[in-house]
Amino acid sequence: MNNKKRPLDKVKIDTRSMTGHLVDVSEIHLNVTQEVIITTEDKINLCLSEHLKRIERKRSWIAPFGILIAIVLTLVTSSFKENVLQLTADTWRAIFIIAGLICLGWLIRSIIEAIKSVKVEDIVEKLKKSSRKNRK
Repeated sequence: MNNKKRPLDKVKIDTRSMTGHLVDVSEIHLNVTQEVIITTEDKINLCLSEHLKRIERKRSWIAPFGILIAIVLTLVTSSFKENVLQLTADTWRAIFIIAGLICLGWLIRSIIEAIKSVKVEDIVEKLKKSSRKNRK
């Protein structure tokens, strides 16, 4: 058995034996190159722990969106009464409007963070960059 390794561009494939049995093949293209990253477990753990919170920000808009919907529906469908905690109807309406504005700000901030959040490709690129630094 020949254990010598040959570069991918010098690998020869006998296409005559394949084409005679399968179908009439006019041309074969070989595209099986891969990029391999070799690193240690501690570097992967460090990189993932640094980026975990940023990855979770992609879904951080869901809570403020749900709360804002509830507040808006309450404002639209309710007629506030004065007998709860001795607050006037206008005070209750103002409380819900202020809470809605706060939730709207929270939602906008969460959406911006979700758009800016790190992607898996960004983490892979960081691992590649750290390996390039170590080679130099």
